[in-house]
Amino acid sequence: MSDQESNNSEQSDEVSEIEVAAVKKSPIEERPVAPGSKSAAAPVKGSSWVAWLALLLVMVLALGVAWVAREGQIKGLALTQRVAQLETVSQQKQTSQKELEDQLRVELRSGLAALEVKEGDKVSRLSQSLASLNEKLAKQQKALARFSVSDRDNWLLAETGHLLRLADQRLVMAADPVAAEALLTSADAVLRGVDDPSLHAVRAAIAKEIAALRAVPKVDVEGIYLSLAALIEQADKLVIFQLPKQAERPSPKPATDWQGRLHQGYRSALATLSDYVIIRRRDVPMQALMDPQWEGLVRQNLRMLLEQAQIALLSDNQRLYAVSLERAQQGVAQFKASDDVGTSAISTEITRLRGLTIGIAQPDISSSLRALDNAVEQRLQSEGGQ
Repeated sequence: MSDQESNNSEQSDEVSEIEVAAVKKSPIEERPVAPGSKSAAAPVKGSSWVAWLALLLVMVLALGVAWVAREGQIKGLALTQRVAQLETVSQQKQTSQKELEDQLRVELRSGLAALEVKEGDKVSRLSQSLASLNEKLAKQQKALARFSVSDRDNWLLAETGHLLRLADQRLVMAADPVAAEALLTSADAVLRGVDDPSLHAVRAAIAKEIAALRAVPKVDVEGIYLSLAALIEQADKLVIFQLPKQAERPSPKPATDWQGRLHQGYRSALATLSDYVIIRRRDVPMQALMDPQWEGLVRQNLRMLLEQAQIALLSDNQRLYAVSLERAQQGVAQFKASDDVGTSAISTEITRLRGLTIGIAQPDISSSLRALDNAVEQRLQSEGGQ
């Protein structure tokens, strides 16, 4: 039995005790009445009616209290059932919450385990990459450690060989001793930085070749080329035919009479006729003048010959250079009758240019390259023996 039911039973016992006490303490009390008196019967009848009324009230009150107690007991039972239901629901919710927490813990643990596995794999891959990188770095450090003074010297010797080959090609292909000398000087400076006694023969060969290049006569190729270009411009300006200049005649004073005017008219007509007809006496036959078509061919041929001389100059062809200038001089001679001054100037310049020597024999500068190859081969053999 619950606490509420015990309280209701105690309240019922108290109500019964109150009813008994009320009956005992009713307002009808026994009073002594004298025997033989009339007034004693009336009070006894009135007191019984009041007693019954009080008993009725007490019973009504007891019933009301019992009803109230019963209602309270019913409500208490309902409340108790409600509380029990709430406790059941609360226990169910607590159970559900506990199950949910357990599920979340399990999922969290599984997620953390998967994350740890994933991070572990990632860390493992990073560790492997780092180990591979360290291994490569160690190999590179070992490779760098192998570089020594001998390796640096080998690089310098390779650079020297490249410079010597360029000098030889420049002299053979372009006939440029100045550039070849500069390249040989640079190669000798590189060998001086190596400071190896075994390269003495190479430096000696380079010194001989530099001296041979300095002894080669210098040809002013640019100056000769510009002189030929100037001759081409002058050849285009040669005059084929030029009318002689007539002297200005003083105008006579006008005549006063008709005879004087007739005489002046006759002289004016004779002077006008003499402007169109020129009579000259020569002891030698006069050379025929060129027509315009032949003039164009001669000018074009003269220009081509001078340009051919320029090409021979750039290619270091002495024979073609001389032949081109000789034929150009013959073409200029055809303009002598019409332009003696211009022809003489051009012919003099062509004669001067024909006397120049452009085909100069270049020395052989390949001995230094052969000496360097021999020194490098001996150096490799000595390093392999060690």
